[in-house]
Amino acid sequence: MKKIIAIVVCVAMSVALFAACAPATETPSAEASTEASASTEASAEASTEASEPAASGEAKTIGYYKDAADDYYKAGYEVFLECLKADPETADWEVIDKVGQGTAQEQLAAVEDFITAGVDAIVVVQNSPEITAECITKANEAGIPYFALTHAPSVPAGGELAGFVGYDFVETGVMAGEDALTYNNGEGVKKLVMVEGKLGQGTASAQSLGFLQAYEEAGKDIGGTANDVAVNKTEGGADLQIVQWSSGDWMADPAKKVVADVITALGADGFDGMYVQNDEMMDGAIQALEEAGLNPADYWLGSSNGKEKSWKWAEEGRVTMDVNQTPALEGDLLYQMLKAYFNGDEYRKYVSPYLTPYNSSNVTELTLVPYDATAYMELRPDIVTDINDPKFEDAEALITFN
Repeated sequence: MKKIIAIVVCVAMSVALFAACAPATETPSAEASTEASASTEASAEASTEASEPAASGEAKTIGYYKDAADDYYKAGYEVFLECLKADPETADWEVIDKVGQGTAQEQLAAVEDFITAGVDAIVVVQNSPEITAECITKANEAGIPYFALTHAPSVPAGGELAGFVGYDFVETGVMAGEDALTYNNGEGVKKLVMVEGKLGQGTASAQSLGFLQAYEEAGKDIGGTANDVAVNKTEGGADLQIVQWSSGDWMADPAKKVVADVITALGADGFDGMYVQNDEMMDGAIQALEEAGLNPADYWLGSSNGKEKSWKWAEEGRVTMDVNQTPALEGDLLYQMLKAYFNGDEYRKYVSPYLTPYNSSNVTELTLVPYDATAYMELRPDIVTDINDPKFEDAEALITFN
């Protein structure tokens, strides 16, 4: 039985080369170089077999693109691989994994490479909805099914999306906003620092919108409608001031700098809460607070992702709340979609995994889903994973159909 081969390639291209239609230049990461040196023969075999699309019942070759070397994307990918390996019907599938550095051109080039290689299906964690529309068109023209993961795509007119798995990030934001409203004995967070993720992907703006919707639905003055405040990034109103809008790009170091700058500019009393939209950025925010001599427990700190380290933060009171939003479930549902597709079975095409909010008072009472692939596979028999279970919600409304 063949082993699943993950060929990790960080694709780096200049815009000039891309515009000139020159072959894409690939710059392997250190991890990719290590893996490539250990499996040169296997990689060559994967490329050869990928040039001939597999018939039904044969081993499949999947092209899998991630927009960046983000641990969220990596966690979903690793669970996807584990699910394939655990199933005798998919254990010999091969996966060509490309990792970009956050540009639209890299996503497009990766999809073109997958098409040239003749893969049986394409999976993409997108850079932006706009470039995804072009990628879907190219995949459709080549007769290759296109699956989107994590970030809701934009489907061009007449285009076909084989599947999408991604969380409802607006609902994630609503959960954070509802918790923020309970802060300070129900007075709510009044002066908020909003640390968004990577702008342009859609998920960051969705979380901000959801947070503001919670305040709006509670009848609070936020200086306009939730949508207007989120889009225009205004300063808020009488019941909620947004004292700082910033992006931490989903990473700890940029978020740490953002929060350090906020502390310098506004002082310790210039804010009473921070919505830091993922756990890596929250890691940086906590570091900045503590290095400035401030106690994170003195502020409302809300996040999403719900990684294992955040469970400990919540127990210790270093974060106020988080939302368990693990990519492990995304990877599992993706595996189920692809298997059903190639078996010719009916399947739910657009699905959102379930969310579990938690805080310092209930974190030890809940069954939270881990990021770690090994821990997830051990817990898998005891949690809801069947794509047909109603606990997984329909996600068609999250997708833009042009």
